[in-house]
Amino acid sequence: MIDALLFAFRDAIRTIPGYQDAAHCEIVADPEGRPPGRCGDWFAAVHQGPSTSTMDNALDERFSVSVTLSMRVTGPVDRAGDQFLAKKLAAQPGPGGSPSFNARTNQLAALLHMDWWLLQDANNYLISMLPQAATVHGFSEPARYRLTDNPVFVGDEWFGSEGGPGDSDEPLGLKATIHFEDCRRGPQAIAAFS
Repeated sequence: MIDALLFAFRDAIRTIPGYQDAAHCEIVADPEGRPPGRCGDWFAAVHQGPSTSTMDNALDERFSVSVTLSMRVTGPVDRAGDQFLAKKLAAQPGPGGSPSFNARTNQLAALLHMDWWLLQDANNYLISMLPQAATVHGFSEPARYRLTDNPVFVGDEWFGSEGGPGDSDEPLGLKATIHFEDCRRGPQAIAAFS
């Protein structure tokens, strides 16, 4: 049951300062991880990926979850050129400075890779979501970090802009998706579902 895993991912990310509320981290239905229009300057969108099972007479499920990190560029639109965005991508923060986009993607990958506490939280969600089941088959192996897409520049439409003064086709932010795979649940007999 992917829902329990999505909530556990969201909760884990919300332990990071700056991501503690729905304006900065939430589960989204958009398969690309598009943030809601009222998101903060940084937004971690948790969304599901494909799931598989390789057994015929039982469910040995493997789930995938992705986290799409989006960053708005603040400041005058006419100064949001490629060089400015490139500095945000790989900027070296000084004392009290904000981490770069790349540093944030690395932080998320390191936090969520093979996280057994996240797996325990997912199992707790699973129990609360399936209270009528006599036996709840939990997740047995945590998700593994597999890939971060290359960051790409995005325009204001990515952030849900409705159009209006100041809108531009120029890049106004960055986004990249971090992929986690092979969170295992099973094997469990199919008869348990009948």
